[in-house]
Amino acid sequence: MTLYEYYMIFPDGDTQEVSDELMVGSLYDINGNRLMPPLPTNKMIVYQVCGKRTREERGIVTIYYILEQLDAAELRAYV
Repeated sequence: MTLYEYYMIFPDGDTQEVSDELMVGSLYDINGNRLMPPLPTNKMIVYQVCGKRTREERGIVTIYYILEQLDAAELRAYV
C-alpha cells in the first residue's frame, strides 16, 4: 500500500499540507483552494504553482508544489 502526501511550499519557505494534487500553472489561495478566472479583484493573495518535486520513500510518496506569489499588476490579467 502506498500513501500519497501533498504539500504547498510558499515563497518564504513555509510548508502546508493539502488534501489533493495541485496543477502546475494554476492559481490557488493561501488555503490551497483553486481560483478560477475571472477573479473578483486584483487585491487578493494569490499563488501560482511554478514547480513540483516528488520524493519517494518506502510506502510514502510526497509531492511538493513550489508556489510563487503574484502581485496586483500580474493579477490584472486574471480579473
